[in-house]
Amino acid sequence: MSDTMMSMELKKVDRLTPDQLMPEDLIEINGEVVEVIDIDSDATGSVYAVSYEDDFGDKEIAEFNFDELISLYVYVEDDE
Repeated sequence: MSDTMMSMELKKVDRLTPDQLMPEDLIEINGEVVEVIDIDSDATGSVYAVSYEDDFGDKEIAEFNFDELISLYVYVEDDE
């Protein structure tokens, strides 16, 4: 097995509504890519609270309307 380190980069791959998100998804909030921890909706399903963790391990909550589109990212191998 080789001891080389793989280089990975984030790539924007889709735009999803809050009800399509899943825990561990990487999404963009306020210009920063963060990891989704949990998603909850209000009783009417019109507002979603998305718990997330940033690069520093801080946990926050962002609210989205049911029809907002959120950028989804994945890690891809960097072709060098």
